[in-house]
Amino acid sequence: MRHLILFCCALFLLSSCETEIEDFQTQNVSSAIVVYGEISNVDGPYNVRLNYVSAYSPYDATQFSGQPISDANVRIVDGNGKETAYYEKSKGYYLSPVGFKGELGQKYKLRIRLSDGKTIESDFQTINPAPALAEFSYSFKDATKVEDMRFPLVASIQDPKATEDYYFVKRQDFRQFLLTCPAPPPPPAPVPACNCKCWQAPLNTQPYLVDDFLVSGKKLSLDLGQLPYEDFTDWVVQLDLYSISKEAYTYWKRLEDQRKMSGGIFDKVPAQVRGNLTCISDPNQEVLGYFMVGGLTQKRLLVDRFNGIPSETYQKLLFYVDFANVRYKDIPLWNCKDAAFIKYNLGYSLPPL
Repeated sequence: MRHLILFCCALFLLSSCETEIEDFQTQNVSSAIVVYGEISNVDGPYNVRLNYVSAYSPYDATQFSGQPISDANVRIVDGNGKETAYYEKSKGYYLSPVGFKGELGQKYKLRIRLSDGKTIESDFQTINPAPALAEFSYSFKDATKVEDMRFPLVASIQDPKATEDYYFVKRQDFRQFLLTCPAPPPPPAPVPACNCKCWQAPLNTQPYLVDDFLVSGKKLSLDLGQLPYEDFTDWVVQLDLYSISKEAYTYWKRLEDQRKMSGGIFDKVPAQVRGNLTCISDPNQEVLGYFMVGGLTQKRLLVDRFNGIPSETYQKLLFYVDFANVRYKDIPLWNCKDAAFIKYNLGYSLPPL
């Protein structure tokens, strides 16, 4: 039997008690179909990914390595019966049309018809409004060594009163970097423009899960950790806060529980947690993954690592930047966009929010 590799799981801190998982299947899933997609009230396009089971994470494109499923008819169906067709952008990767946007209060489900005639559907879920972040800020923590200097992050959700709420939070960091430009050519040759400041977007594949059990109506803290002070360039942290159903929350939390019991995200697991997708035309066809419907709020925090830093501390940083070769002095470039050695290099600007 080929064992399934788990999808990305939450970083949410769980209790030390062992959780019993009841709704799982132990059949051979070597021919299972993996589906992942989502829709919210924020402008699209929204995507749906289809593949046969393999190493896969819905938040890490490098792990989307299963055999893609092409030529599928992918549609979103709302509560009024209106259908919106997706188009195949690349093999196994489907996008919603321009202008399509989910509506608050409306319910949606995913319907997929494969080229072999099989039909896959999710259940209906409603887009409920997501609350705003009550707090999203940072501070600076000085230290004797640069390696110990930090920017602690603080964030919390303003949970509404008298309702049972569940949240799924994605985090994306954007780090600005500077490179070293080459020595100018001897005259009379013109000196090329030096574009040395770009952005990179390190992958973060682990969302946060939060619920308001026993704390309804209060501020729910998010443990975002601290940023390093290895350079004086800007750092942007983006949080995508989804208000999701109890069923969606349970699905992701059980994946996290199972990951902890198995010891690692790529370890063999004893059973597979069910999502909200089924093959209605063939009950024997295993379908894994989830179609997530939720209200969404987004916010970015700019961490200024230059202004307001004590002069003595800043001088320590300059020495560290040179000593640690943060500017890649041995790989000078006129254009930072060409720096293939920088992972997830975005170029000069950030994607729109």
